[in-house]
Amino acid sequence: MGALRINYNFQANFTHTNLLKNEFFMNKSLERLATGYRINRAADDAAGYYIANQLRTYAVSLDRGIKNAQDGVSLAQIAQSALAEVYNILNDVKSKAIQAANETNDDTNRKQLQQDINGLIDAIEKIFSDTEFNGRKVFSTGTQTFTIHYGGRVDQELAIVVATAAAAGAEGSSTAPATVTIGGTAYTIDVTSQTKANNAVSVVDALIKAVDDMAAKFGAYQIELEKIISNNQSAKIDTEEAESRIRNVDFAKEMAEFTRRQILMQSGTAMLAQANQLPQLVLQLLR
Repeated sequence: MGALRINYNFQANFTHTNLLKNEFFMNKSLERLATGYRINRAADDAAGYYIANQLRTYAVSLDRGIKNAQDGVSLAQIAQSALAEVYNILNDVKSKAIQAANETNDDTNRKQLQQDINGLIDAIEKIFSDTEFNGRKVFSTGTQTFTIHYGGRVDQELAIVVATAAAAGAEGSSTAPATVTIGGTAYTIDVTSQTKANNAVSVVDALIKAVDDMAAKFGAYQIELEKIISNNQSAKIDTEEAESRIRNVDFAKEMAEFTRRQILMQSGTAMLAQANQLPQLVLQLLR
């Protein structure tokens, strides 16, 4: 039998210290189970806290970049829709130019056709001047650039360059020629004589190609942005998953740990009661 002391109870102190440790860790487990987070503050895991926060910030940034890119897609779609309508109108203009080039018409008929063409070109002018995205004109005088910041880092940008697109239809006039300007090139449509009307057919053909080229560029921008969006969405999911593995608690593992600590608390409490009874053995020596 070991020495018996009543002024110091090593077994009780040792058991009490372990009870305090178990209580601390059990409370940690309770906190994690209550919040769903393994890391609730930097003190829980300083390195993990830093990395998880960096990952969260990047995921948030990617989300905003995705929305920016989606705005860029919307811009490209609006522009393509406007140019599709311009294309349809130009087909009507070409039809009238071919009609004016026919020798069965006289110059009086051609003036009427010119007036009709001017009205159609005026409609194109309104499309170019009225088409906008979020209050900003898409087709303005002079080349302009819409810079789309699609990513979560600096300089992750795509420049949507829009060439000049304007028109002057001289609506109501039967003599003034109509003009459409694409990318700094002016296309003048004059059908007031057979020779001019014949030339106007090739002018309209060239104009249609220029409009189609603009539409194709917007289509290419849209395709590129859609690819970027798809990649960013995958990156965002992977980043959020990486953060989750670091920050969030594994409930099965944590519940097992909590149960273990709970059992240790119960057994420790019972052993502390036993340890507190040991000094009473001294009474047997005093009898």
